[in-house]
Amino acid sequence: MECNKNRIIMKKLVLLLAAALCMMATTEAQIFKYGLKAGIGFSNLRMEDITGISDGGDVYNLVTGDAVMGYHFGVQTRIKIAMLFIQPEAYFDVSGGTVEKVLDNGATEILNTRFSRIEIPLLLGVKLGPVRINAGPAGSIILSESTDLTELQPDFTLFENTMTWGFQAGLGVDLFKKLSIDARYEGSLSKLGESLSIGESEFALDARPSVWVLSLGVWF
Repeated sequence: MECNKNRIIMKKLVLLLAAALCMMATTEAQIFKYGLKAGIGFSNLRMEDITGISDGGDVYNLVTGDAVMGYHFGVQTRIKIAMLFIQPEAYFDVSGGTVEKVLDNGATEILNTRFSRIEIPLLLGVKLGPVRINAGPAGSIILSESTDLTELQPDFTLFENTMTWGFQAGLGVDLFKKLSIDARYEGSLSKLGESLSIGESEFALDARPSVWVLSLGVWF
């Protein structure tokens, strides 16, 4: 008789323990999750036009060119509490922009700039059903750079610092609990480039990149 009671008690304890573990797993899944993301971006170098440049031969202007398409891929995490969430991410990004060299006779030459970097955004947001609104700071670690602006100044370096700061803001949609789509704008808070020396003249240059980003995410 006593043995049967002990068995019943043990079964109840096992069931309670199993229920507790299920509840903990469900709660953890709701609070924290991680996944992968990848996508494309359209970036340009926002700069003030530099006019009246003379290199001893031609006279020309430098103006902001068209946006270029890049790509990114990396990891994403999310900590969610009720309707609020924090979303730290880290991903590899390739982007850039163009600058137009416009001669007095109307002829133009496109000067390309490409760079690769590690993006580390920390987004804060609100989740309203499947829709998310988020914004936050983003750090960028510059890994490499190539620019045609060295044709104008051979020793010119656009990114003088290896770490720059900016921000991201945008909207997202969560689909089927496993997929997410995000559209964001990224702007820069760090000044890029001090001056561009051509001939005996120096021109102020602040080529801050701006990027429109579209990403697809997969959650585990």
